[in-house]
Amino acid sequence: MREYQDRTVQEVAACTCDRWGRRMTPVDDQWEWYEKMSLDWRGGFGSVFGDGARVSLDLCQQCVRDMLGPWLRVDPPSAPDCSIQALKGVVPQPDAPVSVDQMDPWDFHERE
Repeated sequence: MREYQDRTVQEVAACTCDRWGRRMTPVDDQWEWYEKMSLDWRGGFGSVFGDGARVSLDLCQQCVRDMLGPWLRVDPPSAPDCSIQALKGVVPQPDAPVSVDQMDPWDFHERE
């Protein structure tokens, strides 16, 4: 026999880019939502952030590219994936890693 209990669970419903301020949701902005980067950790012993300090960051994909681009290694998928294979011939896939300069120039940011 199974016994059940009620449980309350929270899930992230929206995320705001800490650099640009763009608000992203899985409903209104799916493309940005699934490509965002969220970091959350506690500083360890001797951390420059402080022992046990909570450190967090949320960035949209454009900010990740703009801020970390020179250090990112972007490689095409190595194993065939059914979803990617379905698009073969429709979406070009590079045979070699692409540089930041070769990444999609379309950008949501308003440049200063």
